[in-house]
Amino acid sequence: MYLRILKKDLKRKKTMNIILLLFVILATMFAASSANNIITVIGGLDYYFEKANISDHFVITLNNNGDEIEEFLSKQPNVKDFRREDQLFFNDKELTKDGKKLAEFANAALLLSIDNGQLNYFDKNNEILKQVPEGEAYFTGSIVPKIDLEKGDEFMLKLGDTELTLKYAGIAKDAFLGSEMFNNPRIIISNADYEKFTGDEKVIKNNNGTIYYINGYDTKTLESDLSDIPGASFNKGVSLVRTSYVMNAIVAGLLLIVSICLILVSFVVLRFTISFTINEEFREIGVMKALGLKNSSIRSLYLVKYLGIAVIGAFTGLLLSIPFGQALMKSVSDNMVLGNDNMMLINIACSLFVVLIILLFCWRCTHKIKTLSAIDAVRSGQTGERFRKKGLMHLGKSRLGATGFLAFNDVFSSPKQFCVMTVIFTVCLLLVMSLANSANTLSSGKLLPLFGVQESEVYITDTELIAKVMTGEKTYKEMSSDIENRLADNGMPCKVTSEALVYPTLEANGKKASPIFMYNKDTKASDYTYSEGYAPKYSNEIAITPQVAEKLGVSIGDKIKLTFNGKTDEYIISAFFQSMMQLGETGRFHESFEVPDELISQVVGFQVDFDDSPDKETINSRIEKMKDIFNSKYVDDSDGFVMACIGANIKETINRVKLMVLLITSVIIILISILMERSFISKEKPEIALMKAMGFSTRSVIAQHTLRFAIVAAAASVLSILLSTPVTKLCIDPIFGIMGAIDGVDYNIKPLEVYALYPVIIIAVAILGASLTALYMRSIKASDTADI
Repeated sequence: MYLRILKKDLKRKKTMNIILLLFVILATMFAASSANNIITVIGGLDYYFEKANISDHFVITLNNNGDEIEEFLSKQPNVKDFRREDQLFFNDKELTKDGKKLAEFANAALLLSIDNGQLNYFDKNNEILKQVPEGEAYFTGSIVPKIDLEKGDEFMLKLGDTELTLKYAGIAKDAFLGSEMFNNPRIIISNADYEKFTGDEKVIKNNNGTIYYINGYDTKTLESDLSDIPGASFNKGVSLVRTSYVMNAIVAGLLLIVSICLILVSFVVLRFTISFTINEEFREIGVMKALGLKNSSIRSLYLVKYLGIAVIGAFTGLLLSIPFGQALMKSVSDNMVLGNDNMMLINIACSLFVVLIILLFCWRCTHKIKTLSAIDAVRSGQTGERFRKKGLMHLGKSRLGATGFLAFNDVFSSPKQFCVMTVIFTVCLLLVMSLANSANTLSSGKLLPLFGVQESEVYITDTELIAKVMTGEKTYKEMSSDIENRLADNGMPCKVTSEALVYPTLEANGKKASPIFMYNKDTKASDYTYSEGYAPKYSNEIAITPQVAEKLGVSIGDKIKLTFNGKTDEYIISAFFQSMMQLGETGRFHESFEVPDELISQVVGFQVDFDDSPDKETINSRIEKMKDIFNSKYVDDSDGFVMACIGANIKETINRVKLMVLLITSVIIILISILMERSFISKEKPEIALMKAMGFSTRSVIAQHTLRFAIVAAAASVLSILLSTPVTKLCIDPIFGIMGAIDGVDYNIKPLEVYALYPVIIIAVAILGASLTALYMRSIKASDTADI
């Protein structure tokens, strides 16, 4: 008997049961894939660093003082051991294919012999690279998405007077410099090919560099102990390298937020659907009670039904969760070795959890059966009496037409069921809005103050120009003058400035730190933004970030010792400021501080301000002209400069996630609209028949039902618009805090996209789902009033 009842029920309500099955599949897929991704991301860096044999501390030098540094390290009592990895650095113009640049990258690239590799490097299958055939090369880092190479394709690399033709062997993963924030690609070649370059005296003189991987006995004090290393271009601990993967963490974090929200949406829909369908079947329940079936028998009947749907849906969702989770994590795993040895067990556990939740929902929803008499159940749980007004609206006072009045009155008369839809639509829309705000901010000039630069009309971050300062070929001032002269010769007189990077040593309370200090000879300290205190007014005052202050245990007003160029002086901290340079470990001098040109080997880029103050259209035209003059695409406005600093791949990844979420959200809203409208039609069939008998046309009734969903979607859009900024700050500010902006950022909100386009899409999708489902009302006739 049970089987016959179940069989007839499943046949009779195909649409409802299929949609319920789809939501079970979605809930299982989201739960299993998200749980795996959470575990993988949380333990991902530890797993990756352990496999790569990463060290406690890193030192990079781009000159020939390797022996001096080795001697320094060997005398440090806190240094347990160190490994030396010789490199050759080069810029993007030295890497070509068919006479053209193979790829453009803003930072210096490094050439490494696999025999000299002191870390474990991995191929795309996460296998350790142990050898590279002669004539072949592996690429690491953010350069990989930019190159148009297939395995086996040839390219040219020229250093000094030596040029080699190499074949692309594939991608390699570099735990130290492979993150988006470092953006220093490496090319790994055979030792035989590497020796061809090192046999060139010009290469040894101009392109030589070294990386030291250092392990210490006390890792907490190691960075302080090594802060005095001479001639280091980079001198930081593993914590900074770990934090450099924050851009991957941003993507993973956004996916985590998306996954949690989608799981909640799926479970809320399941809870509402099960409750709604059981309430709809009170008549059948009443008949069964009248026939003498016990409450436990009736409840077990529904438990068996939903158990069957849950098992089928959970199994399907389990299978789909594996490729879905891999697709979500692809952008993160492309440059990391991520491991999770218990993936299948976690997937099975999540699937069982979904089944259990569904059964609990069903058990709770059928609890009301115990309190209903047979006659109450036959009346669909109603007693036939109502002791309150059905709605807040009155037809006589309404200026709406009959269709509009009925739609609004239905929404206000049944707030519970329509509020659930409103909440679900709002959550879905807030997800898309938050992702859009994040992506737009990551490529916005509003982040300029966080990179320690002033607003200018054009920014040049070409590696060839920066490399001339790095190698000492030209000084900081000479390079700026050269750019000014080249632009003046092309009819664009201007002033060129640049933010230089220097590395003094700070000491206070027995602790040392080596943050980046920003230096610009053409600006004043008061030109920049500070979060606390006042801009340095005197030569003995400096500003630092809270991260540096925390390392040294100091605050505003405290004195610290600053050592630069062999001279130690005492300075007063006058202000704190936010910075995303070196992930927040930054400082700034008073403008009277002098840095000799020969000590400046690193600059953020070159800022151009034209003498004639051109308009935006003219600036854009000049940017294109300057790209031809300098043969580089790294000539940008403020938005492009920020994107170059953060990494264009990150914005593209977040935009892909946003589009994926928008697609998933649209599917969910269509399914919800179909499910709810089909439920409403089934429940309101007698009322629909009565309306037709009274003279309402089918089109009018369809419009009334569709308008209800439009009202709900519009209400959700208004709520989302009001909540989008605070929700974005709540979810995204902590991620920017990891990057150094601990007080949050000024989000770049595009009203037309966020407040118009996405709400219109959600409203349109809801109307589409409801209107198509409402066409079923054509089959309802006036004679169906007999069912009342």
